[in-house]
Amino acid sequence: MKHLFILLAFLSFNGFAQTNCHCTLKGIVASKENKEKVPGAYVYIKGLNKATISDAKGQFILSDLCPGTYTLVCQMASFDPIETIINLEDEKEEDFLLSTHDEHLQEVFVQGRKQEITSQSRTSLSVEERSQKDGLSLGEMLKGLTGVQSLQTGSSVSKPVIHGLHSSRVIILNQGVRQEGQNWGSEHAPEIDPFVSKNIQVIKGPGGLRYGGDAIGGIVMLEPDALPDSTAIHGSLQSIYFSNGRQGVLSGLLEGGIPRKKGWGWRVQGTLKDGGNVQTADYYLSNTGLKEENVSLAAGYKSNLWGAEAFVSRFHTVIGIYEGSHIGNISDLERSIARDRPLKAFTPDEFIRRIDRPNQDVWHDMAKIKAYYHLPNGATLRATAAAQSDERWELDVLRAGKNINTLRFNLNTHSGEFLYDETNSNKSWKGQIGFTYLDQGNITSGNRVPNPVLTTSLLPNYSLQNIGFFAIERRATEKWELEAGLRFDAKEIETHRPKANFSPIILRNKQIFSGFSGSIGLKYHWDPLTESQLTISRAFRAPGGNELFSNGVHHGAGAYEIGDPNLKGETGTNFSLSTNFKPERWDIELGLYSNHIHNFIYLRPEVVNGVAVYATTVRGVFPIFTYQQIDARFQGVDFQASYAVSSRISIQQKTSLVRAFDTQNDQYMVNIPADRFEYLVRYAFKKNNAYISGGVTQVSKQKRVEKGSDYAEPPAGYFLVTLNWGIKMRRFDVNLRVSNALNAAYRDYLNRFRYYADDQGRNISLKVSYSI
Repeated sequence: MKHLFILLAFLSFNGFAQTNCHCTLKGIVASKENKEKVPGAYVYIKGLNKATISDAKGQFILSDLCPGTYTLVCQMASFDPIETIINLEDEKEEDFLLSTHDEHLQEVFVQGRKQEITSQSRTSLSVEERSQKDGLSLGEMLKGLTGVQSLQTGSSVSKPVIHGLHSSRVIILNQGVRQEGQNWGSEHAPEIDPFVSKNIQVIKGPGGLRYGGDAIGGIVMLEPDALPDSTAIHGSLQSIYFSNGRQGVLSGLLEGGIPRKKGWGWRVQGTLKDGGNVQTADYYLSNTGLKEENVSLAAGYKSNLWGAEAFVSRFHTVIGIYEGSHIGNISDLERSIARDRPLKAFTPDEFIRRIDRPNQDVWHDMAKIKAYYHLPNGATLRATAAAQSDERWELDVLRAGKNINTLRFNLNTHSGEFLYDETNSNKSWKGQIGFTYLDQGNITSGNRVPNPVLTTSLLPNYSLQNIGFFAIERRATEKWELEAGLRFDAKEIETHRPKANFSPIILRNKQIFSGFSGSIGLKYHWDPLTESQLTISRAFRAPGGNELFSNGVHHGAGAYEIGDPNLKGETGTNFSLSTNFKPERWDIELGLYSNHIHNFIYLRPEVVNGVAVYATTVRGVFPIFTYQQIDARFQGVDFQASYAVSSRISIQQKTSLVRAFDTQNDQYMVNIPADRFEYLVRYAFKKNNAYISGGVTQVSKQKRVEKGSDYAEPPAGYFLVTLNWGIKMRRFDVNLRVSNALNAAYRDYLNRFRYYADDQGRNISLKVSYSI
């Protein structure tokens, strides 16, 4: 309750009157491609009730503004949005050159309002937040968005958690393609380089019917800018250093067009990372280094009638797994879990960059081709085809000098989508109709899916096919927006197991799952300052291969996992209501949700009547986790409020609350995010778009867990202090960030390795970016 009073006090804060607000901002919006003026573009200032629309000559004007530093945004259908920071002192001109984006799939604009082809609310990293978090993994970058937290395995591996759900319940769209990898484990981080994508957004809840009914938790969308159409070469170079782990990051991008070849564009991008063992507040963690090399290429052509684009990428990383998670016997494991500090053997006295066993070695390749064709009736035909190869090696420690403890996963995926899209047509009802397909093969032994050779792998070889059909209709007026959609998915999965190791007799088993997903959403604009959105949706998710067939040691997670081949498909019914209110100087957003999931597949620690059960293998002793099926209810609150105290000072508060309950057995669930509260104060300087900010993150102890249901009690709550400073000088952008500034010793409940060690201590990062 004390936090409720804090929020109420925060909302009741009365600002003082602003004086001398005489500044004017004006400019022209034009097309970058042909310099034609763009009427009807929506121009607004973030955090203020100041917005306008460009007139027939592309001109806009905002008046009665106070001096200060602001974020100015320009958006228009079929163009990429532009967001820029301005320093306003008197009268200022700021022109926009918009780049055409013919595959603008997620948003359109009607009568100056943003139209999103999804019935769920979404949130995104601001330009400033993105700049502060560059160089981190995707999971760590998204942590802090309301409703989004991070599931971790140690300090180097994390993945996003949306409203308490993660892994296969959260779809990650990379360049418009579903990212396919071994995403089921807590230590299987998305094989993605965030530097490739300019825009990172999160759709919360099961509303993205176009991309799959199995997005019960939500969708993470990583989208690049449109390819350039100018022959001039542009680019950027970013250099980042992290003090903890002494990690260096270097990322570069070049892009341009082709001389005398109008409509053609290209882009090349690459990233390198190298870091050693990380440090908690009091000690180093052995074998926690990281290496990464990524590269991507894109080229495409676009015209007023049609366009096409090709994209290829390679992601490679080697991640050290904390040695203290692999213990030889039960008594040592129990003592390790009970200790406040790990054994001396796992906490070296000095920094070590070398990565030993155990470790992960992961390669992910993707190739994509997409094309569109504009029909005479204003609709567009769109097609996408993609191929992905994800190869993961999990190397355990050597036993008796032998390499017998290696897991290999090789997942090959071919996918595609065909779409009839009326998003940019002049019809009052705008629809999307399409189908998707996916063909996948997983190899854990042998060279081909149908011919495995081992029975001792964590998973068997399997093949999987999925076909989906969907239809979405949307209608928008000045006051309300209505969307309804329906999707059907059918999934077939067939396992291939040898009768014995290296036996020519292969046992095969086929299972088929199918189900409907649907949603209906209504957004109502009460007035120019207030809008509300109500969504009711149903989602269907078939069980994954890991949930059905796991049986063995999962090295990266330091656990023994057991699946259940008799699992049924999940069905989730979600209700969500959100309201956004933007009076003068305020920006307030409140979201409520309730997600009831029938046949929820639950990875549960094997603790029976308070007694922990362990698996003793030739590889050591490991905690056991089993996949079980229950009925579950996830409920929560997302809250965010920011207030401009003056033209230079602003404050912000964020709250994320999740409640998860096993309604079948009348008990709370394990591994659910604890309550999270964030507070931020920001000051903007007059010159060079410089700023300084300080924040406090409070994470409460997770008390809603049945006693004796886990291998260790939830850790205590904690406070973390973060400091940020940034400045822009011509082509340079410099950011300094201090995470865990007070060097607090803590353990996060969503970190699987909380059983063994503390989380990361103070980390100072310096980023220098240069634009060409």
